[in-house]
This record gives sequence, C-alpha cells and structure tokens, in this order.
Amino acid sequence: MPESQRARTLIRWLLALFAGVVLLLLVEGVWRGVGFIRTGTWPLTKAESYKRFVESIGSAYERHPYYLVRGRPGAGFVIAGHQVSFNSRGHRGGETAMPKPPGRFRVVCVGGSTTFDLLAADDASTWPSLLAAKLGPRFDVVNAGFAGWTTVENLSSLALREIDLAPDLIIVFAGLNDLQPGSYRPVSRDYVRGHADVLPQVLGVDPIPIRFASHFLMIEWLLKQIAPSRDDVQGYSPAWGWNGGKRDRRVPRESVDVFRRNLRSIIAVGRSAGAGVLVIAQAVRLRQNQPGDRQYVESWIPGLTSDGIVDSLWIYNTAASEVARAQGVRFLDPFGSGAFSDADFADPYHFSRSGSGRFAASLEPLVREAAAAP
Repeated sequence: MPESQRARTLIRWLLALFAGVVLLLLVEGVWRGVGFIRTGTWPLTKAESYKRFVESIGSAYERHPYYLVRGRPGAGFVIAGHQVSFNSRGHRGGETAMPKPPGRFRVVCVGGSTTFDLLAADDASTWPSLLAAKLGPRFDVVNAGFAGWTTVENLSSLALREIDLAPDLIIVFAGLNDLQPGSYRPVSRDYVRGHADVLPQVLGVDPIPIRFASHFLMIEWLLKQIAPSRDDVQGYSPAWGWNGGKRDRRVPRESVDVFRRNLRSIIAVGRSAGAGVLVIAQAVRLRQNQPGDRQYVESWIPGLTSDGIVDSLWIYNTAASEVARAQGVRFLDPFGSGAFSDADFADPYHFSRSGSGRFAASLEPLVREAAAAP
C-alpha cells in the first residue's frame, strides 16, 4: 500500500473515532438532560452513585497514622435512616466525663463495626448505649469500636487513647475483621497486606477510583443488557485488587497465632491500667431465606469461602477462649446457647435492633459482677 493511501486510511479511522466519541458524548448529554428534566437532579451511574455514597460517609472519618482511619472528632452523618456522631475523642456517642467522676465504674468496649454497631438507627440504639441504659447512672459505657478495625487498630487505640479514660473494665468484641488480613497469603503479620492497604478506600477516606467507562449511563445500560447479573459497583470489597490468593476453607495457623498475640497484648495493656478484661466471642449468621448472605460475607473477606468464614471464626473464638483462660480473664459466648435468632441480625455480621438489645442484656450481669468484685 502506498504511503499516501496509508495516510488517508489512518485519517479516515481517526475521523471515524472522533465522530464516535462525539456521538457518545452527544447521546450521553441527551440522556442525562432528559433525566434531569424528569427528576430535577442529574442522573448518575451506579458506580458514580456508590462512590458519592461512600465518600459522603467518609467525610466524617479521617486518616490516622496508627489506627488507619478513625471517626473525625465532632463529626457525624445522617444517611439512609441511620445517625452517627463522634465526640471530641472520636468515639461514637456523647462526651465522656473527664476526669472520671468518683464512684463511677467505666466500661470501654473495643472492636470493629459490630462494636460500633454499624446498623443501629442512632447512637442511643447501639448495644454499648443500651448496656449503659440497663446499668444505670453509676456506670459509663464508652463505644470505642470503629468500622473495619482489627485487633491491631484496637490495640493501638487502647494504648494511645482509651487508657486515658481510666477504664475499670474493657470489653473486647473483636476477631471477625482479623479474618480479612488473616486469610491473605502469604500471611501479613502486621496486617499491612489485605487490610491496611484497602481499608481507607473502602471507608471512603481515600478517593475511590472508578473506570472511565463507568461514567457513562449509556455504556452502563448496554452492559446491563449484555450481562444482567453484572455489578458495576467499584471501590467496595468485591472490586478489590485482591492479591492474597484464592478463597480457602480455613484461615492459616500462623494467622491464628497472630490473633492470639494481639489479644494477649490487648489484655496486657488493659491490666497495665488496672482494668479488668472481658472477652466476647463473635458471630457470623448465614440466615435462612437470605441467599445473598453468602455473597455478602465473602465480599468483606475475599480470602475465604462463606463456609470458611464460619469455620475460621469458630477457630478464632476458640483461640480467644484459650487466651482468656490462660490470662485469667472472663470469656463469654452468648451465641452458642441458641439465644439469638435470624431476626437478631440485620445482615450476617451486624445486629438488628432486637439483637443489640439481646446482646446488651447478656453482658449486663457480667459487668455488674465485675463492678462488685474487689
């Protein structure tokens, strides 16, 4: 082919490409304009909408050099019928009296989103607040949990923040989130891989990248026609660039040892301040008639199958029981007796309102017992 003919062919292709881009932008503009006329707001793709949703919540959080992410002191949000507020220390709920008033028995609850009580309607509906209401005015209950935190963040926060509150009792309700980095291969003993590298983005503190094509309503619609089951939500756990290996049925033994180490350290820090420690088993509930539960639990822990998550959490709970016994602290498994039902869970990980109340009721006698002890 002569050089001049190749040049003309290239120009034709470039003009065709340019015309295609112009047509795409024109159709997209008309599509969005019609949507605006109909609803009064500019329409968004599913990926754009989810990005805004997560980052709107993330605006109440902030990066932290030791905890990865924490609640931004004094911030809060109201979204999808849920209200969350952070006090001046970044804890969920109202201010904690400082210094601790004489005669006050202070309980500090540490853990992840199950301690934070992520799906509670408001601060007063979380199980730490319900526990405080049951105990009465002689008791303080501080919600020091935070979404996504593992025992690594719990340990750091306890040593650098909660100890200053002069706690009398520390309730440790943690372990589930440890399965996330714990299932990463090779095992990252400091939880940098498979946890610290993704949590800020999942929580909306770091920008959530989405594909260029996901900004176009027309492309989203076309892909939905081609693959109806395709989910274009990006930035959340199903879209993580997981490099920790395939899903397995059991967490590695080394990860269990790391969890034991972290739990021993949490107990030691609490005791160093003269506080008692109560360790609570965690639960994951695959509810009947909820086929999406398995996909949900796997989205948060990409290194394990849904059955592997259930089995591995049992292993972690067993390890927690053994550590507690060896350290001479109390361990409670409120879920093993069958007292909790599917209705007590709003999703496989988090309590419903009835579950929060039932959980608080199961802790009340143990807290009173601890307060009455010498």
